[in-house]
Amino acid sequence: MLDSNKLTFGNFMQEWLYGNGAIFGKKGYYQQVRVGKDLDFYTSVSTGKFFGYTLGFYLHSILKSLKGKIALVEIGSEKGDLIADIAEFFNAFNPKQTLDFATLEPLVSLQNLQQDTFKRRNPNLAFHTFCDFKTLKDAQYDCILFVSNELLDAFACELVWNDKMAFVDKDSLKLTFEPASKEALEIARAFHITKGEIPLHSFSFVESLANSAPKWLFLSFDYGSLEPRNTFSLRFYQNHTTENLFLDSTTQNYNQEILKNFALMDITYDVNFTLWEQAFLRFGKTLFIHRQNRALVEMGLDKMCAWYIEKFGLETYMYQSGKIRSLISPGSFGERFFGVAFTNF
Repeated sequence: MLDSNKLTFGNFMQEWLYGNGAIFGKKGYYQQVRVGKDLDFYTSVSTGKFFGYTLGFYLHSILKSLKGKIALVEIGSEKGDLIADIAEFFNAFNPKQTLDFATLEPLVSLQNLQQDTFKRRNPNLAFHTFCDFKTLKDAQYDCILFVSNELLDAFACELVWNDKMAFVDKDSLKLTFEPASKEALEIARAFHITKGEIPLHSFSFVESLANSAPKWLFLSFDYGSLEPRNTFSLRFYQNHTTENLFLDSTTQNYNQEILKNFALMDITYDVNFTLWEQAFLRFGKTLFIHRQNRALVEMGLDKMCAWYIEKFGLETYMYQSGKIRSLISPGSFGERFFGVAFTNF
């Protein structure tokens, strides 16, 4: 029988990142802004507008074949910069395009921040925030285009080692490995994971997403691999520095001091894109899974840049162009990140 004073690592991570303070007396890490050059970590969105503009260019081509009530929804938006970038592109590229812009955000504090960001940058466009998939479904859209950046690696995960999984004591915050749950073992065996991270809510998340509208598309970028590495990649971020939880890949020895910094550091890990693809294939099909540089180029990065030069001038483009290198450079986001797209139409 499981000790009532212990949480699975996945539940512990959920409290660390998103908790309301009910268990540990401190609100989760994501209850306040953490992304940016001067904050804990830096993303493709942080580099500038060209990332969002390229996503907008790609989605605009898809919208040509769609009819009805359509929404473009960002999940895991944080400050709301990506959805604001995409909306800004649409407003400049095709101001007659009719669609709703929104975020899916359960945290009220971030909902308000996203509203402020969007209204400041796109004052002439309507903006909505939805707290969950149910309220989004109730809006009765004919099609929803979902976008996200570094969302999948923010899903709380269980840590599996053969037939055991990690638990954390609520009082001492000590981590131990004990017999794994049936659900964790089933996923581990299905995806040949002997050691690593398992996002248990991935399949239920995709099911809720797929049921939110008759037609849907999910476009996302994240750090990870196509196959399980069978080693722990779990790491903690703070002030642009990273620390691994486990001291090496061959033992269960871990850095005990890290777990004492509850909610003060981000927790992330390498995304298993094969697992996520299988979750989406239950309801749709794969459009592409590419490294970020290839994905952005095939989505029309060069054509978007040509439009930008024509619209805003070469001098303005040259001032911003250095940021493109960060998006596609093998040493930066280009090779380390993947772009994925799934749809049911």
